[in-house]
Amino acid sequence: MSKITQLDTSYDLWLSYTWSNNNHGICGHTFEVIDYYYILKDNFKTGIFLAEDITWDMFEQTIRSKYAFTEDEIADIKANTVFADRPTLVKGKNILFTDGGIVNMQHVTLLFDHIFYFACGNKEIKDNDKDNVWILQDDRVYEPVKKNGVNYKKKILFEKLKPLGPSKDAVLVYATKNCRDLNNYEELLQYGNNILAITNKENKPKPINGFTFVVPPVENLFEQFSTYIYTPVTRKWVCSPRFIAECKYYGKTVVFHNIDYWDEDRGLYWRNWDIENDFDSLNLRSQDDVVNILKGII
Repeated sequence: MSKITQLDTSYDLWLSYTWSNNNHGICGHTFEVIDYYYILKDNFKTGIFLAEDITWDMFEQTIRSKYAFTEDEIADIKANTVFADRPTLVKGKNILFTDGGIVNMQHVTLLFDHIFYFACGNKEIKDNDKDNVWILQDDRVYEPVKKNGVNYKKKILFEKLKPLGPSKDAVLVYATKNCRDLNNYEELLQYGNNILAITNKENKPKPINGFTFVVPPVENLFEQFSTYIYTPVTRKWVCSPRFIAECKYYGKTVVFHNIDYWDEDRGLYWRNWDIENDFDSLNLRSQDDVVNILKGII
């Protein structure tokens, strides 16, 4: 049975990330929607469209836990956010997806004047043959697209991130089941004996000396550690890792553990290069390039 969503056509632009039977949950693409809403709303009538298992209460908690928005700014986000349950047809003026999952949404009909998305996901699956679809990608990371490719790298709204309180002298590692499942925890003890490991319920191990195991979400996460261990991901590819950039912003140390595929993972390589050599270029500001890119098309 079709589930149809008609988005208010008085809005110039909707921001979203893709949906399927699997649930992203609160993830980096959620934060990207929030970041880009903040700067685009002053240039276009902009809305947020969320179509997974997420409610306003969840979304508000996410906003308050990560950002230093005023009450008026949070009220503005609420007034311009629409929720839906995985529609199979969506219609509106223009939409920007902060992920590249649109290539896997063959079951969904999107009726928009223009569809934009940030290249993300499988590095080979990003090409386009449609006149009204535009791919915003970092040309250092991706090969050129066949049609409507725009050189652009994703940025982060650092200015609105919450200031930190006192931080613990501890080490953080992600050991989540989907792509960072760990087989040998003990080898990480070389980095310290007070390690906070974020796991899922399904792969949470029995107690190990030196480790504290927690299931996300973790409240005030950046106050819980001083060093982050970046461990390999199974597919050896991350588009534009956000967490290591936030670590730089908050003054955290990042250790790359067993990363021997820098040439293969160009997303990680160039994000780390920018962090070390051109960090200011990752700062999302009100007159970011994306504003003129969108104005030139819509």
